[in-house]
Amino acid sequence: MKIVGRTTSLVFPRLILGGLAMACACMAQTAPTQPKSTPATSAAPAASAAAPVPTEPSSIRTVLNLNGPWRFQQGDDLEWAEPGFDDSQWQTVILSEPLTAQGIDSYTGYGWYRMRLGPQQLAQFKSASANPPLELLVSSNSIGQLDVFVNGLEAGHTRGMTERQAMYQSPPFVVRLSGTDATGSAVVAIRSWAGPPYTIGRGLIDKIELGTDDDVADRLSMAIGRQWNEHVTAALVVTFLFLCVAPLGAALYTWQRHHAEYLWLALLCLSVAAGGAADVAFGLAAMPVDVYRVFDSWMGRIFMAVTLEFVLRFTATKERRTVRILQVAVLLLPIVAMTPFQQVYEVLSVAAEIAFCAMVCVLLYRAWRRGKQEAGVMLLPFLLGATADSADTILDFAASKHWLPQQFASHRFHLGPIEFGTGTIAYTVFLTSLVAVILFRFIRISEIEQRSTAEIAAARSVQALLIPTQLPSNKNFMLESAYLPVNGVGGDFFQVLPLKDDSLLIVVGDVSGKGLQAAMNSSTLVGALRNELSHDPGTVLDHLNHVLLGAVSSPGAVPELDAAPCFATCLCARIYPDGTLTVANAGHLSPYRDGRELELPPGLPLGVIADSHYEQATFLLNRGDRLVFLSDGVVEATNAEGELFGFERTQQVSNEPARYIAQTAQRFGQTDDITVVSLYVASRAAERTSEQALQIS
Repeated sequence: MKIVGRTTSLVFPRLILGGLAMACACMAQTAPTQPKSTPATSAAPAASAAAPVPTEPSSIRTVLNLNGPWRFQQGDDLEWAEPGFDDSQWQTVILSEPLTAQGIDSYTGYGWYRMRLGPQQLAQFKSASANPPLELLVSSNSIGQLDVFVNGLEAGHTRGMTERQAMYQSPPFVVRLSGTDATGSAVVAIRSWAGPPYTIGRGLIDKIELGTDDDVADRLSMAIGRQWNEHVTAALVVTFLFLCVAPLGAALYTWQRHHAEYLWLALLCLSVAAGGAADVAFGLAAMPVDVYRVFDSWMGRIFMAVTLEFVLRFTATKERRTVRILQVAVLLLPIVAMTPFQQVYEVLSVAAEIAFCAMVCVLLYRAWRRGKQEAGVMLLPFLLGATADSADTILDFAASKHWLPQQFASHRFHLGPIEFGTGTIAYTVFLTSLVAVILFRFIRISEIEQRSTAEIAAARSVQALLIPTQLPSNKNFMLESAYLPVNGVGGDFFQVLPLKDDSLLIVVGDVSGKGLQAAMNSSTLVGALRNELSHDPGTVLDHLNHVLLGAVSSPGAVPELDAAPCFATCLCARIYPDGTLTVANAGHLSPYRDGRELELPPGLPLGVIADSHYEQATFLLNRGDRLVFLSDGVVEATNAEGELFGFERTQQVSNEPARYIAQTAQRFGQTDDITVVSLYVASRAAERTSEQALQIS
């Protein structure tokens, strides 16, 4: 049968999923409805118990192929089943040729076939010692529904040929040829039906064979074997592979949660498996074609949307608007399928498939051009598979519209008795390349992460030596600090150096960037600070500025800084036991004294201009004053709504302990390294009765 109005094929042919046990159980349901104990019973249940493997030709005895001539008439009238009905005016046809090639126009609905089997045809199966029962092996074409009458009595029918007619996939079945008329003849009448929107051009009967029950049982086993070889075996292998890859993708996602492409890979494979389950139900006559078309359409569009999301995550593409529009469009297509505009749906389906294939290829190509080699490896197999399957879709659509001859429709290949199409090849090649690329990517990322983890651990060890965990508090000053890097290690740094005159030198800074590189850069500056002989804040900043500029302009001088030019903000303060505070600032946040920001002369960050000179400011602190130094990670903390922590909140908490300030900013929404150093003046020499005086040197 040629189905003109069939569902347009999707990106890849839907696959069949299921086991042999399920197949055998479901296949038993497709047998004729009458039990074998009745005169018009079927041998299908007995044959269905056999494994779906063709019987060897040597074991097959004589059967008669009733190819024709048959009498054919469109329409429906149950009187046409009567053996005495005159069908001489009906047109004669043979089953091996399409009806359209025999002068009959394509039609929708009912059609009747009639043949009279004469005594000579029936006698050839009899012997002198036995009169074996005869049976008919009836093979329907695709979803054609059949009702077989022998001498006016119903002998068997397909599942969908009941009072509530429905179109199911129709496997071969057997009916008993019981009784003859007074002349020793038997009249076989077959009522066939396929409803709209399908049109019938080939005919709904593929083959009718007559033989003894044993011979027909052997033929039925061969027919079931052919059905498995043509529609099940290759699809089961491919579907099994996809089902194996689904848990693999889920496992990879469990190991690398920050790579969502593995999760979408698992969902992609499950969408194929779900479509395969629908194919199983339809192929074994457990699901009517109307339900199958709706389910298959939805699963096909979900597959396209999930595949687009997988490729989007896999290629790390930031321009997602076009992809999202295409995803929404393909998910809306099944709704169009439920409208009367079937031709519009078919055209849109072809256009959506072409757009889908083009989008995936463009995303993979752009990712490959950006340096993602695995995207280039996947591009060629996907392009070949998509092109082959898209060509099948277009050719099938054109053939269904009679724009091209039927021989231009999908081509089938054979590996021994097993039949498969270009979609199976495309799926296999694509899945093989996909698994290879994903495993390669997973191993490479794992190695990179292990190496990065080791490097960060080493950097953390170095930084732990340079970032003090215990502060040198004494009778004059009490100190506390909090250091919260955003990525394990960070670019913030601070040092508290006790000097011989009981003063303290405090340096707080922030190197541009985050992570390992920023940590190594800050470690370099801390090393230079510890080698600094002068303790004058302005001189200290001048020296650090030259170190940073020299490292950038002289590659190799400081290997940690060779990766890229950088700059750093820095604040250097010296506090004496009598409360005198001398401060120089290189673009850093000003400190807070008792909740009020100190006003400092402006200065450029380190590493910007070689001849920068950093001006100093002097303040007088009282006993009991709290001085807080912090990095911009506090001010720039951002919550989920995009609101900054800001200077106002910073000022409100600036008189709190250092750890409280840091944790408050972290809970608000940390986006950068956070450093807080708090100094409490306890020196009796700093007691004064007047307000602090400001002196700017």
